[in-house]
Amino acid sequence: MKEFLKTHQSPILLDCTIRDGGYAINFQFSARDTRNICSNLDKAGIRLIEVGHGLGLGASNPSNGIAFEADEDYISTAKSVTKNSFVGAFFIPGIGKKEDIKRAKEAGLDFIRIGKDVTDLEATRSFIDYAQELGLHVSINMMKSYAVNSLELGNIIKNMNGWGADLICLVDSAGCMMPEQIREYVSVIKDNSDLPAGFHGHNNLGMANANSLAALKGGAQFVDATLRGMGRSAGNAQTEAMAFIFQEYGYDSNLDPFLLLEMSENIIEPLMLFPQGLSSMDIVIGISKFHSGHLPRFKRILKKYDIDLRKLIIGVSKVNCINPSDELIESVAKDLARIDEFS
Repeated sequence: MKEFLKTHQSPILLDCTIRDGGYAINFQFSARDTRNICSNLDKAGIRLIEVGHGLGLGASNPSNGIAFEADEDYISTAKSVTKNSFVGAFFIPGIGKKEDIKRAKEAGLDFIRIGKDVTDLEATRSFIDYAQELGLHVSINMMKSYAVNSLELGNIIKNMNGWGADLICLVDSAGCMMPEQIREYVSVIKDNSDLPAGFHGHNNLGMANANSLAALKGGAQFVDATLRGMGRSAGNAQTEAMAFIFQEYGYDSNLDPFLLLEMSENIIEPLMLFPQGLSSMDIVIGISKFHSGHLPRFKRILKKYDIDLRKLIIGVSKVNCINPSDELIESVAKDLARIDEFS
């Protein structure tokens, strides 16, 4: 994995549905769910997948919530169905132990993200060393990064130089940060360290996607997201929306947003105990610059053609996103029907 990341120049979208998303369903992702989600994430071009209990390795107990599967089973299951993706897990010193990291590595773990409050990062050092000894790619996740100002953050980053991590991740644990602050903090990481920067954002102010984009614009190489934005509290940046944003900005053309939309609708939504994130149609309308007032006319066309409404909206909007004619809608629908017939 380390060699892959050294040669991979474009930003990377990390999906942590089966980790952070687990909060939204009381950590009850099963092995079957894990196979289904991870195999399709792999097909959709997601190269980094984080799995396991929301609080990381060794966290499954009555106090933290008992996960449906053991840590090693989440990891080995994910590894068994992915061909091109790397599988990782979260770890919090004081919750997990070194033995948990060892068992995770034996189950096939590729990377680990060691998290601690930004004011207490010294507690990660021995675990970083141990994970590196095992050959894992190691990220330091600075939980509650907003608790310090940019000057204080710079000093913290300088102090971490030489600790042996491979990545430094900014974490908006409360979903309280603004895009300009994210961009500033990512710049602080880059100005004070040679390590790549990442970002993990929550959505309490509805800013997770915008903040993730700000992180990318600031030079972050990694941003986190979950399908349907599911996760702790108000949820996270949304994988399927971020896939479109990645394409819009030319960050990664190998992602398959439509497969991610289908996963969100058909796999994730039936599992959710309460709604989070944007619907597939909301995302498609946004990325297409499409006015929802035209939807009834588009839906009438579907009575004649067995095609994907979302692809019809995107196809028509590329030609005319202001006031598409019925003739244009039908013409694009015919083309899509022919493509589907011979694909």
